[in-house]
Amino acid sequence: MKKVRTALAPPARPRPALLRGLPVLAKAATVLAKSPAVLTKGATVLVMASAVLACEPDKPHREPPPPVESAPVPGVCATAESAPRDPFARALLPLRTGTFCSDPNASEKAYGDDADKPFDRACDELLDGECEIYRSYGALRTMEVRYVDDAGTRATMTVLLTKFATSEGAYAMFTRRVVGDGDPASETAPRPIEARALAASGANNAYVVRGPFLAEVVLTDSSAGTAAALRAASERLVHPFAKQIAQKLTGDTAPPPAAALLPTEGQIPLGVRYHTKDMFDLPGAGPGAIGYYRDGERRYRMVILVRRDADQAKDLLGTIARSPGAAREKSPNDSVVRLVVQPPGELPSEWYLSRSRGVVAGIGDEIRVLRDTMTAEERDKLLLSKPAKLEKLKSYLATVAKP
Repeated sequence: MKKVRTALAPPARPRPALLRGLPVLAKAATVLAKSPAVLTKGATVLVMASAVLACEPDKPHREPPPPVESAPVPGVCATAESAPRDPFARALLPLRTGTFCSDPNASEKAYGDDADKPFDRACDELLDGECEIYRSYGALRTMEVRYVDDAGTRATMTVLLTKFATSEGAYAMFTRRVVGDGDPASETAPRPIEARALAASGANNAYVVRGPFLAEVVLTDSSAGTAAALRAASERLVHPFAKQIAQKLTGDTAPPPAAALLPTEGQIPLGVRYHTKDMFDLPGAGPGAIGYYRDGERRYRMVILVRRDADQAKDLLGTIARSPGAAREKSPNDSVVRLVVQPPGELPSEWYLSRSRGVVAGIGDEIRVLRDTMTAEERDKLLLSKPAKLEKLKSYLATVAKP
């Protein structure tokens, strides 16, 4: 029996106007050749017809519609034991989490040390305009691993796993992601995840830092429908995944010394921002940690900078005292430096700094609760007074002074 083709032929592409008019021109030329009397006049008509046809605009070319996206197929994880192929990812990330597995059909993206592509390529292909930020914290290697649902849903989880030159660099990048320039006490701020390492979760994402490694997880689920549904899916899927990653990563779980020395009383959960250099944007100030605090209705910040010994701490405080916006307080607080800090586009904040042994500590205003339209009375309800700042600073340094 003769087979009948059932596949549809591709749609015919429309010919340009000039080609569609060629049969007409050919017929006209034949008539003129048989009638010499009208050859001269006809030639003129023929040329004019050719010009008109050539100028006729082409009809817009319509491409066939794109193919309909196929639904995910259940059972894809049956071949996932060989993924990810990158040994870096296989050593530090779980192959499965719940019904999800690393996508056996996805192309891997790895850049930097011991990867097929240099880190520079990640600037264009992976890091989405944040390449210099990662570099500033000492990123050496980064890669992306995609996880798909074996149950056949459209939900996916993507992990960006980055190795930094130091644990301090990884921790600094973590605090930039979690706190950044925002307020850790806001309702939309990330919340802590109880895990073997420091971890935090947002609406549909999570961050895990351990040693020199930072993992950033993002959940994508087009079927979630609402922000509340996506957050619920994140708690169900991303939270346990982050805990698995925290257990699989290697390295120390302790924060850098300056962050570890921040007082815990009154500290807002995840309320730490670590800077690897130039605290207060002062050249030579070095690394330090800023903590975010609440005392009743009032908010404040504390800063800790660590030096090897008391002499270096004394030199650092002297450097701060000579910076713009700084001045030493009068006796009996002459060991205290008052510093007014105002980054571009922000409100000014008042700080008081002093030292004990190898530590320089300071306490200042929380500018995230302020508005430029506030009255002095409204500000006083939200910020600590000068005597309250000095008292808290003195009390903290007394604990540092103890051997």
